[in-house]
Amino acid sequence: MNEQTITPLTQLISPLFEANKITVYMKREELNHPHIQGNKWHKLKFNIQEALIQHKTTLLTFGGAYSNHIAATAVAAQEAGLASIGVIRGEELAEQPEKWSHTLKEAAKNGMEFLFISRSEYRNKSTNNALKQLQTCFPNAYIIPEGGSNTLAVKGFQPLMQQIEKQCPDWTHLFSAVGTGATLAGLIKYASVKNNRLNHTRIILGVPVLKQGDYLRPQINEWIAETPVNSWQLLTDYHCGGYAKTPDDLLQKKHQFEQEFGIPLDPIYTAKMVYAFYDQLKQNKIKPGSKVILLHTGGLQGNL
Repeated sequence: MNEQTITPLTQLISPLFEANKITVYMKREELNHPHIQGNKWHKLKFNIQEALIQHKTTLLTFGGAYSNHIAATAVAAQEAGLASIGVIRGEELAEQPEKWSHTLKEAAKNGMEFLFISRSEYRNKSTNNALKQLQTCFPNAYIIPEGGSNTLAVKGFQPLMQQIEKQCPDWTHLFSAVGTGATLAGLIKYASVKNNRLNHTRIILGVPVLKQGDYLRPQINEWIAETPVNSWQLLTDYHCGGYAKTPDDLLQKKHQFEQEFGIPLDPIYTAKMVYAFYDQLKQNKIKPGSKVILLHTGGLQGNL
């Protein structure tokens, strides 16, 4: 994978933000790569380096039929000269390629082979026995967890945070969508710990897109262990019904944002993060003088 692209930190100008006396930016990580977009680029970079160090020839990973991670891994493997295998939830798709999502069709075009398994098997995919069996069947494969989330993925966000600190040294709030928690852990772990010029304590706010997102806390704490960090929170009330649920009010807010600022959002992750930001502002939880960064984590292939 090539060196990291410096993406824009775009100020969002709105009468609403002026009235609340805050400055709002969007960190445009959807522009960091045409296909390995947003947070996926950061998660995969060091994992691919490790695969090459171990002389593996294949990346093997997990996901559903609409997984951004599956789409990104197929392209990343191809760019690195590696084969790729996707272990996909839903055995019924094996014999019905006409029902494959755009995501699966594109991943296949980029060289990924699929292993379709039942939902019960998928739930047990991360057990030691299941992983040993996969490693035995595919001895040349480097296995990446679902969503690409592990310690190496967390490490991948250090350069991004260094970039953000240079572009806006006195930011006070950083919002990010949360799936598995690795992106949020990386932001927390590598953000500079300091107050801004108005003595506002920094806070990093994660917006889980799955129900009952509090279950992510132990894993996030493990990833950031023994690191001095800024305050952080999980805002667990903005899943909009659960993963891949897109109610009308969410889609309306997505459309309004895109119309006002000309920046496309994906409906599964970044739209929910934006939805949460506006509600936090409405509840007066963002003080005047704040400098807010909204992290665009990509995933625009989900719009297709």
